[in-house]
Amino acid sequence: MPPKDIPMPFRTALPWTGFVALLFLLNYMSRSTLTPLLVSIEEDLGIGHAQATSLLLMQSAGFSSALAASGFLLSRFKPRQIATIPLAIAGGILLLMPLVHTLGQARLVFIAFGLGVGFYFPAGMATLSSLVFPKDWGKAVAIHELAPNTGFILIPLLAQAGLMFTDWRGVFAIMGVLMICTAGAFLLWGRGGNTRTDAPSFKGCGVLLKNPASWIVALLMAASMIGEFSIYSILQIFLVSAAGFGPEEANLGLSISRLAMPVIVIAAGWAADRFNAKRTVSACFLLHAVALCLMSVDASVSRIPALCGVFLQAASMAFVFPPLFKVFAQCFSADEQPILLSLTMPLAGLISAGGIPFFIGYCGEYYTFGLAFLTIAAMSVASAVSVAYLKNRFSKNLSPASPLPLPECIQLYQPLIPIFHPNRKRPLSKQWTAGVFSLNPPAPSSLYKEKRQQGFDKHKNL
Repeated sequence: MPPKDIPMPFRTALPWTGFVALLFLLNYMSRSTLTPLLVSIEEDLGIGHAQATSLLLMQSAGFSSALAASGFLLSRFKPRQIATIPLAIAGGILLLMPLVHTLGQARLVFIAFGLGVGFYFPAGMATLSSLVFPKDWGKAVAIHELAPNTGFILIPLLAQAGLMFTDWRGVFAIMGVLMICTAGAFLLWGRGGNTRTDAPSFKGCGVLLKNPASWIVALLMAASMIGEFSIYSILQIFLVSAAGFGPEEANLGLSISRLAMPVIVIAAGWAADRFNAKRTVSACFLLHAVALCLMSVDASVSRIPALCGVFLQAASMAFVFPPLFKVFAQCFSADEQPILLSLTMPLAGLISAGGIPFFIGYCGEYYTFGLAFLTIAAMSVASAVSVAYLKNRFSKNLSPASPLPLPECIQLYQPLIPIFHPNRKRPLSKQWTAGVFSLNPPAPSSLYKEKRQQGFDKHKNL
């Protein structure tokens, strides 16, 4: 076996890459398990929609806080330690769930749990990138990204299966045991993630914040994450209380509506390379608005619009990420991208995974779910319009892109890999701007060729 933290050929590193992906799967599933259990929690604790969705807000607050701090911890501790030890602690917190009998106790447990799972992402990416050579980062990330796409499908089914043998507390406790065992196994026998990384730098953030394009991108990031996470988080409550489905039917529908997502993101990556990215993003947000309008139709008249809206909503948001990140790459340099992501992602995560689900739950309890859906639909329309105000600053430097096997994975994470790579010694190259959506490096510009030729001529004359 090759020494630790020396990159390996992809085939050799495949088992360890899969091990890291398993950590991510458990991290993601543990965070998302709350969604299909909300109805059971409401019935057991005797609380309403607003109080139940406040648990999502507590979990999101802890998660976003840990995510914001994780980059600084990586300069003091090994990535493998940050990826596993907090995950095991979070699993231990879930073992306390059988002791929860009040809403206040549940809120404390979920905010502590969110803190535990929020440290994973930068550390997991640093561990992943240390296993393989840079040319194989795309494939490694593709395997890593299978985790959330698989989780979307499995979580409702497994949660419902768990409820056949135990209550919601027992489901969380089982998840906690799995997290502790897997994190401990990787800490003992896993590979990679032994080199500390550089602390994150926010140099130049003031200039970015003065740029209107930064705020537009922040809006687009928030709106897309709201579409992906917020709606998914409250779908069981909506389908049961507003659409008249049983809990079992709701969880099954929730799972089925996400079955096509892996295929959709592949098609989205292909479309991002071949069509105008801005128009594609606008179309996705407009379709998302249409889906939310369908979901706002009174289910007492018919449940068909709500069901059609659920499926269209999932498809539109699965399609939006590859072209959105292409637009992101066209508008900001590679040196600006990590700063902007560091500023926007924790806040967008807090809003999408906590604030908006709480808002939807509040509307569902005191008004109607339709009011919340129409409000988010208006945000989606505003996002679709705002794309037109973004200017492509770097599109001329980007080479024609080739289709990718799992484009969404590369779209989402490839710009982040060099940030968290433990052996990074120099600032990011603008080459990474093209690498966001193509594995091919950009072709040398005509100016570069001219300067190079001048250098050769000068050397000849000497």
